[in-house]
Amino acid sequence: MPIAKTNPGLKPKNTDHQDAVIPEETNDCGSIRLSAGVISTIARRAACSIQGVTRISGNTLVDNIAEFVGSRKVMDRAIQTEVDGSTVAVTLSINICYGFSLPKIAADVQQAVSTQIQELTGLEVSQVNVIIREMEDIAPDEDSEEE
Repeated sequence: MPIAKTNPGLKPKNTDHQDAVIPEETNDCGSIRLSAGVISTIARRAACSIQGVTRISGNTLVDNIAEFVGSRKVMDRAIQTEVDGSTVAVTLSINICYGFSLPKIAADVQQAVSTQIQELTGLEVSQVNVIIREMEDIAPDEDSEEE
């Protein structure tokens, strides 16, 4: 399902070779560039910190085939970053626990990802697109059942 882009000025780029640039006014000693992987790591940790998010997920069939042939990890494929200088857009796929409000979790993920990227990097976040891939039933711990 395609995601509507709200910022027409931010075009998809090859994220494997596109770096984000920290605004120069925050640093007098030279340029600072961040790889898309750094931004993806921040997004992953922020999203997974939200109660109800079980994990970052990709397309299961594609992930199984890609891992079989030695392609990038699921985490790398499940988070896409688009970079335009010091502005980034993030699209990530998540699984959530059954019983949580989908719109609330998605909004919480968007806020957490945007805030963390801005606080840790100083980059502007134009948008955070969230794809909810699956709802999971989380079984109680076996240890707690025995007690």
